[in-house]
Amino acid sequence: MTVLLRTQDHAVSERRAFWQDVVCDSFVPVQVRPLRDDPFRGEIRADRLGAVQFSEISADPSRVDRTPRLIARSDAEYLLVGLVQRGSAVVQQDGREAALRPGDIACYDTSRPYTLICGEDFTMLEFMLAHRLAHLDSGRTGEVTATRFSASEGVGALLSPFLTRLARNSGDYVDSAAGLSQTVGDLLATMLASRVRAPDDDLRAARRTTLLRVRAYIDQNLADPDLCPERIARAHHVSLRHLQKLFAEEGATVTGWIRGRRLEGCRRELAGPYGADRTVGAIAARWGFMNLAHFSRLFKAAYGVTPRDFRAARGAGGPG
Repeated sequence: MTVLLRTQDHAVSERRAFWQDVVCDSFVPVQVRPLRDDPFRGEIRADRLGAVQFSEISADPSRVDRTPRLIARSDAEYLLVGLVQRGSAVVQQDGREAALRPGDIACYDTSRPYTLICGEDFTMLEFMLAHRLAHLDSGRTGEVTATRFSASEGVGALLSPFLTRLARNSGDYVDSAAGLSQTVGDLLATMLASRVRAPDDDLRAARRTTLLRVRAYIDQNLADPDLCPERIARAHHVSLRHLQKLFAEEGATVTGWIRGRRLEGCRRELAGPYGADRTVGAIAARWGFMNLAHFSRLFKAAYGVTPRDFRAARGAGGPG
């Protein structure tokens, strides 16, 4: 995290007004009401990774309201993803209420009124991103807002620690910002898809849900060299033709998608310190490429340089 703003740097009499301005400037216009007498304490550490803005907020008990009047003043449409680190929180939107404990995740949409109440000292991670990054439009977010996603089950168990690590160590991932922000969107979309109901007459929504689940399955099995379209189709109880059509509608193929995700994983390892102790061949094998020469040709076709030259140019070092 790079930017730090804290009430402790201001006189006690100025802290509430300062905190109101800081929260609005960091996200969207809201009303902030501390639930404890002065002196109020709060701080925000903020940063950005690609298309995802994120902040760590630590503060005394507070209530935040996004009202119709404030929405009329600023009609910015974003999806906010709140992840409790310490304390508790209650999110209210679209007629629902979600009570969150540490590790839990909930979403809220800035285009409609919402309330966030933290009744005790708390620390939260807040991620703000465009709806499209999570494969949603504002008309569909009402199905998933103010809904608790647990860190102990489902995709939430994968997403919660992933987001926490990403925020706490964002400086380690600057070179992979674009790919990781897309991964955030894909994982979030996969988690939300489990709560999105596809009406019988909304075939497009049903197909989109299936595609998101397939993509998550692919990401979880990239290291398996035997991953193939036939196996993926069987795992999701669809025909191979139907699976291929889902990807064709996105301008892609199943094998092309698998190859692209594997290459991106290799690129991240070759560029970063976490792959420095592995050979190029070992990195390739970790992502399902068992033939080094074939991998090198694919990598050069995708990125314009060989894997070894890419590693050398990024100064990542490592064995050959």
